Amino acid sequence: MDAHVFRRLAAELAQVLTGSRIERFYAPAPDITTIVLYAAGLKQNLLLRAGRRFPLLLLTPERPENPASPAAHAMWLRKHAGGRRLGAPLVDWVNRRMAVPLSGSPVRWLVLCLREGVTVTDTLEDGFGSEPTWPDHARFASILEGREVWAAYPQYTPLLRETLAELAETDPMDAQALLADLEYGPGDCTADVYLYSREDVPEMVSVWPLPAACAKGMTESVVPSAMEAVRLMGTQSLFGGMVRQKKAEEVAPANAAIKRLRKTLHKLDSEERRLSGMVAGQADALAIQAELWRIGADSRLAEIEVTLSDGSVKRIALDSLRTVRGNMERMFHQAMRGKRGLRMLNERRDTLRRQIDALEKGELEPDAVLPRKNAGGRQKGRPEPAAHPDSKLYQRFRSSDGFLMLRGRNAKGNHEILNKAMPHDLWFHAEDGPSAHLVLRLEFPGQEVPERTMIEAAQLVGVKSWQRDGGQARVMCAVARHVRKVKGAAVGAVHVGRMERSLLVDLGQDIEKTLAVDTVL
Repeated sequence: MDAHVFRRLAAELAQVLTGSRIERFYAPAPDITTIVLYAAGLKQNLLLRAGRRFPLLLLTPERPENPASPAAHAMWLRKHAGGRRLGAPLVDWVNRRMAVPLSGSPVRWLVLCLREGVTVTDTLEDGFGSEPTWPDHARFASILEGREVWAAYPQYTPLLRETLAELAETDPMDAQALLADLEYGPGDCTADVYLYSREDVPEMVSVWPLPAACAKGMTESVVPSAMEAVRLMGTQSLFGGMVRQKKAEEVAPANAAIKRLRKTLHKLDSEERRLSGMVAGQADALAIQAELWRIGADSRLAEIEVTLSDGSVKRIALDSLRTVRGNMERMFHQAMRGKRGLRMLNERRDTLRRQIDALEKGELEPDAVLPRKNAGGRQKGRPEPAAHPDSKLYQRFRSSDGFLMLRGRNAKGNHEILNKAMPHDLWFHAEDGPSAHLVLRLEFPGQEVPERTMIEAAQLVGVKSWQRDGGQARVMCAVARHVRKVKGAAVGAVHVGRMERSLLVDLGQDIEKTLAVDTVL
């Protein structure tokens, strides 16, 4: 995030943060902190992703999924800043950080830094939040030629330097006007903000329109505020990145199992060469058998020469501790063992290839092929295939468009899938009667869901509802954050605060077999 974008964003956030109260801290992923705020009667989530690459700070009603156990840093933040009210922030925009005073005595500061993350401190360093010194704007061209312009004038950010270099050749006066505007600051935050996207995916935010060379083929759109622009860019980047990371963690055992199986396949190739060599010895044994009368069956020789069927002469090495007959019998025996071993090897290879294919398609759990460990840590041999750990609570389906769907098997399963749902996921249930609950997993808030997937989700609910024998089913759809469990009620009972839409779908029993991920329905 460019420092000038952070400056504008901080000015807009100050209006929201001042007077708000911190409810809770979460750490949904490494370098990501969620601060739940209560302001003006609404809950908001301030999300900060720290780091050198793609740092983000955005305010959104959506909250990422959190781990079952809070991280130690989140607990530390709760202890030192939880429940406090926030004052007017002090912004060090050049270094992309801001410090917000916390209520209480003595005053402590909640520091939000795009590089270091979120922390609480008693004192701020001298000069925190002081404005940088701006040089004469007419000298911008010569300033850009300096080797360490970033050290002398940190407000000359990489994006600004790139823009000024382009304007220096096309419109120097426009460059000076841009610098004057930036020195003045965001003012009342009414100026437009520019969002740049590639293939409808937001990638960059700027507080000034970029020249074509700096935009690098991206599409420009005008957004009224920095908060909105960063939310549009960050929602897909942050939520999508977390989902991709979670998926990577979920498929890691399968990838490890596939790697192990492929390594075993490679070992089978070398074993096949060894067994094929044993089978090839049968030809030598047949050649010896044909001339055994001439050589002498009880002779003990280191090698012999035999004439093959094509008239050529071959020299065969023998074990001199055995008779010629003994060497011949051993060759026949080894050839038989090699043929038997090749049959078993081919069966094993076919099994491994089927397992790899099933793992790649998600039809087999890694535990079915990876060796298990007993209590002592020693591996057991050939484990039995294992079902999905939650297969008794809910079923997994994959829509025709690739969306994962979880459907409860019973009341506990309905309760469990709501626990697993992220606030932006979609929840389905039959209208006017009992049915299974279904959660449609989304990668990020506002992700577009094809109508075919919506219909398939509704059909999966309909075939497990009171309407299953009617040929059609009326199914409601809601965003998961609007579905609340009812305290004191039976497990699985929920209250729907707002319904998104209602779907009337035709029912077919084959929909379950077609979309099932779990092999047992």
